[in-house]
Formats: sequence, structure tokens, C-alpha cells
Amino acid sequence: MQDIVYYSFTITKYGGQMSEDQIAATETASEGTAQEATTDSADVGALIAESKKYRKRSQDAEARLAKLESQLAKAEEAKLKEKEEYKTLYEQNEAKIESLTKKADKWAKYQEAKTAALLEGVPEDEREALSKLDFETLEYVTNKINSVKPNIPEVVGNPRNVVPEKEYKDMNYEERKEYHRKNFG
Repeated sequence: MQDIVYYSFTITKYGGQMSEDQIAATETASEGTAQEATTDSADVGALIAESKKYRKRSQDAEARLAKLESQLAKAEEAKLKEKEEYKTLYEQNEAKIESLTKKADKWAKYQEAKTAALLEGVPEDEREALSKLDFETLEYVTNKINSVKPNIPEVVGNPRNVVPEKEYKDMNYEERKEYHRKNFG
């Protein structure tokens, strides 16, 4: 019997030819790299996921930055608007200050004149002590001094002259109670 050996040649993707022996060796080597490739593909998947995570974080940061920049621009614009309002407010307050200053001057003149008039009505020996009081207290004290009614001094032993409308014996309980409250209470 004769051994017939067939050699077959295949064309590689690079344009060369390979014999069967070389093909078998290449297949064995590529099986080893195939296992390596599957582990590499798992690593590549993890790297892709991590890359997507960083990309999303970067996009979120850029969106946040754009939002903050727009808010800053709006705040600066509002500030400029407020500055123009401050000019208006300043002018309004300046007018108020002028009118209030005039009123304060009038009030100060009134107080001085009224204080002088109140002190003139007080005896000279008390003027110095009363001139140290503030306006409201001075006004209160002088009004109290001027409104005091002279009391009629009661003389010891002088009975009150109480004349009842009815005789005591003719009064009922409520009338007697009222009589005692008015005259003795």
C-alpha cells in the first residue's frame, strides 16, 4: 500500500500560503489567544462601563457649570438693575431727609420756646432744678403743679356737715349702704 499524502494549501488573509501543518499549529495558538481574548473582552467591557460613567459625570459637570454661569449672569444683571434703583432710592431718601430735617428743626424750636414758657411759670428757686429735666418730664411736672387744687385744711374737732336726703330710719338697706359709702367710705 502506498501512502498518499495530500497537501492542501490555503491562502491567508495576508496573501501568503500555508500548509496543513502550519494551519494546525496556528489553530492551537489561536485557541490559546481566544481564551485570552475572552478575558480581555470582559476587561474591555468594564473599561467601557467606567468610561461611560466618567463621560456622564463630565457631561453633568458641564451642564451644572453652564447653569451656574447663567445664574451668575442673571445675578449680575439684577445687581446692575438694583444699582439703578439705588440711584432712585437715594434721590427719594434725600428728599425725605430734607423734609424730616425741616420738621426736626421746627420741633426743636417749639421745644425751646415751650420749655422757656413752662420755666417762666415756675418759682425762681425751682427753675434751676426743673431746667435739667427733659421736655416731656418738665411739661408733666409743671402741669401737675398748676392743676393742683388747694386743699381746705381740715380742722381737728370740726365735724362734717352731712345732711341726708331722707332720714336714716326711712331708708332701706340699699339706700343706707349707698349713704355710708358716700359719706364715710
